[in-house]
Amino acid sequence: MDMPDESCRTCGGELVNHALCSECRKATQKKCKICENITNRQIHELCAKTSINNDKVSVVEILQNRPQNFRKHQIRSSFIVLGIIGFFVMGFIISSYLNTYQGISDEAQATDSNNAAMKNIANLADGSTKSYDNCLAYGSGESITITCPQVNGGVYKAILEMPKDFAKIFSESVFSIRGISLMENTDGSVTLQYLHKEFRTNFFGN
Repeated sequence: MDMPDESCRTCGGELVNHALCSECRKATQKKCKICENITNRQIHELCAKTSINNDKVSVVEILQNRPQNFRKHQIRSSFIVLGIIGFFVMGFIISSYLNTYQGISDEAQATDSNNAAMKNIANLADGSTKSYDNCLAYGSGESITITCPQVNGGVYKAILEMPKDFAKIFSESVFSIRGISLMENTDGSVTLQYLHKEFRTNFFGN
């Protein structure tokens, strides 16, 4: 039996246990910390057990790098599992957010549509299609000219027949007033509102 190695024969580095005897648990093989050179196996004659059938020596090897590799494998597997779980969680969150956003958008569109429909229904119920406020009116004889500001910055202008009741308010046949409101009706007629009173008329020349 060879003498046990105390230091590495290649580089002289410190040796650590690499394989243990299955009986006495003493080192049967060592490994260099520096160059990782492995020494020859030292068999313990008193501990070796020979098999009756094939006369093979039973020795248990304990590789020091196996637990480290196993731990590395466990850590790597844990990261992979966490990554997969995180991916599915993020997908679920994004999907929920998109569904919520779509629902809000659809609800807003439905609300706008309902509001527009309600306005149209209200206009039909009132028998009107267009209305203007803060208009100027210029009256002369049988006609009255209305000029109204529009929301888009334009100007609405209409020449109407002079309502008989409206003309009675003024002492002169030619007049100019402010603060009059105009409403076009669905039947083609026009309603003027002035001093909390309404006067129905038509477009001049119709």
